[in-house]
Amino acid sequence: MTLTITTAADSQPLNVLGELLRPLTPAGHGLSIEIFETTGPEQVGPPPHRHPWDEFYVVLDGTLEVFDGQAWHQAKAGACACIPPGQVHAYRNASPECRFLTITGPGPARQFFEQLDAEVTTLPPDMGTVLAVAARHGLEVLSTG
Repeated sequence: MTLTITTAADSQPLNVLGELLRPLTPAGHGLSIEIFETTGPEQVGPPPHRHPWDEFYVVLDGTLEVFDGQAWHQAKAGACACIPPGQVHAYRNASPECRFLTITGPGPARQFFEQLDAEVTTLPPDMGTVLAVAARHGLEVLSTG
């Protein structure tokens, strides 16, 4: 692989459960990380879950609330939340202008997001389909109630 620069026109955002994740790393680049610019409506985010890859949220604008399995924590613009593999977590956009980078790896996060985009096309989502896609990638969604 050689140096690449990704522009907004280079990649279409993935619609992942109501959020838009725009891949910033080119498909098939061969590196161990993936980077996505993530935006979505206020109060939207995934349910508590865990997966086998590292994940980082770098908040660029607004406020992101991050759940560590016990409590919610605010991450404002400039903050970075670091989630190790296997850690129960969730997040939600806590402000209308929330925009952050999602950095993952190594692991199949990109394939997971791409398959959610392709297979889950309605909101609210069909949770059976969400759970099936999650299971294919080693992601466990935990009960929220």
